[in-house]
Amino acid sequence: MGEQQIVYSFAWFQPEEWQCLKETVEDPSTLDDTYPEWRHNADNAIGELRANGEKVQKISIKISKLLVWCEAKDIKPDSKARSEYAAFLADQRSN
Repeated sequence: MGEQQIVYSFAWFQPEEWQCLKETVEDPSTLDDTYPEWRHNADNAIGELRANGEKVQKISIKISKLLVWCEAKDIKPDSKARSEYAAFLADQRSN
């Protein structure tokens, strides 16, 4: 039985969600200034992971649902929470 490969869950945002994200998060400085900039960097990061043989899935995130999830867990919507939320959604998909 082979080892199960880890699949990286990558929080993915749509252009129309970007401004909302920038206005809501606790750490806007950790985000790129514009959506095209973020998209370019996200695509590069995913490309590098895939080039190293890693499996990556984009997890589309709705800001409104992210905020509800964070509130329920009593955490701030920072980069750590966004990563955890992407992993949570990925986990729900696979079950």
